Amino acid sequence: MIRKQNKSSVRVRFAPSPTGYLHIGSIRTALFNYLFAKHNDGKFLLRIEDTDTERSSKKMIENILESLKWLGLNYDEKIVYQSGNIEKHKQAADKLLEEGKAYRCFCTKEELQKDKLKTASENRYYKYSGRCRSLTDEQIKKKLEKGEIFSIRFKTPEGITKFKDKVYKSISVNNSEIDDFIIVRSDGSPTYNFAVVVDDSDMEITHVIRGEDHLSNTPKQILIYLALHRSVPKFAHVPLITDPEKKRLSKRTGAVSVKEYRKMGFTQEGLINGLVHLGWGTGQNKTIFTIKELIKNFELNHVSKKRAVFDYEKIKWINGKYISSMSAKKLFPLVVENWKKNSLITDEKIISNKKRLLAIIDLLKSRMRLIPDFSILGKYFFVSPEKYEEDAVQKHWTKEKVEFLLERLIIEYTNTKDFNLKTSEEIVRRIASENKVKAAVLIHALRLAITGFSISPNIFDVLILIGKQEVIQRIKSSLKYGEENGIFI
Repeated sequence: MIRKQNKSSVRVRFAPSPTGYLHIGSIRTALFNYLFAKHNDGKFLLRIEDTDTERSSKKMIENILESLKWLGLNYDEKIVYQSGNIEKHKQAADKLLEEGKAYRCFCTKEELQKDKLKTASENRYYKYSGRCRSLTDEQIKKKLEKGEIFSIRFKTPEGITKFKDKVYKSISVNNSEIDDFIIVRSDGSPTYNFAVVVDDSDMEITHVIRGEDHLSNTPKQILIYLALHRSVPKFAHVPLITDPEKKRLSKRTGAVSVKEYRKMGFTQEGLINGLVHLGWGTGQNKTIFTIKELIKNFELNHVSKKRAVFDYEKIKWINGKYISSMSAKKLFPLVVENWKKNSLITDEKIISNKKRLLAIIDLLKSRMRLIPDFSILGKYFFVSPEKYEEDAVQKHWTKEKVEFLLERLIIEYTNTKDFNLKTSEEIVRRIASENKVKAAVLIHALRLAITGFSISPNIFDVLILIGKQEVIQRIKSSLKYGEENGIFI
């Protein structure tokens, strides 16, 4: 019997296996679960599926917890470790055996492999023969007395299994297509399909939100729920994420850990905004959402059946949009840490220069996509250019009078007593006008001399933040560079 749910009873879970780092696909699933729970005033739970003792590791568990914490996907109750539920799995399996809904299978690996090879040679789909399904109690007793090892198989009933998926809508599977699948291996460990049912039921999970690759598992799991007389949760299978060529994501195409994205310079909210758009949308002409807005807008009926394409450049662009929307104050600790890492500032200078540093962040943020861009593209605020953009040199320093105009600018800036935003621009425009050239000619030449780049924020804002004496010195350095390299006409 399916439990009748209401808003306040919603309980979802994220159940990663600690056998590898938490990658983009997994964290997108966690995000969808979290947003759905919060939208419905429900609970977001965490279960660590650590029954694979050989491959599970403490390091991976720590990585999972660290990644969720950084992204702000906080779970609402104590973590459930699947390895602690082994006795519950055993009791559930024993119950099915007692009620005749499961049976012991004594088939050896060799026998099963022989059957598989036979069906493959006949170009048929392999399905367990059911050889051990009709063993009598006496036959079973003799095999057990001989010490023969066995697995436990679920006795799939006749009929049709139907369910409504929140994404894929109505799904119907004829049980004849499902073989008597193993629920407990010969070593006593539960299989995924069995353990997940017992665990989800024990945790009172109302909605199972997971990747579409689990869609084929759902009919089997529903049969187990019904056999155990447990409430069947609602299911929502979200589309898998592929690369631009519609292939499975690899490390090369973006399937790296959340930790790596953090190292690349993605912000928490920026990465979340990038991931939430992979398979979900509101139809609104809006890219950037706050977490509160995502919670308010998240509905499973907005999840698409179409597989989501992971585009790293688009995710980075979205992150840049979020950086642009952030206040300089909120960006400050992230950017300062990166500046320190790249030896652009020291701890001693942070407090005394905080106002200037905030102004630099505010000026740069609309052009940044990742946090390290503040160091790469904003380095000139702290050190003179070591080189100049080659194409820009040919474009902006080889025009007639450029050398003379820059020399005049040195004189004017040196003599001005009030070097501010207004006067610095007025001087540039006056020199250009007096020499009958467009102001843009001198502005582009000046920008290149000061920053080393052809593009920057408003150059006059840049000049004031760099300071009069340093500006004059950089213009002189650019003239020397031009003379030594025969650039100026």
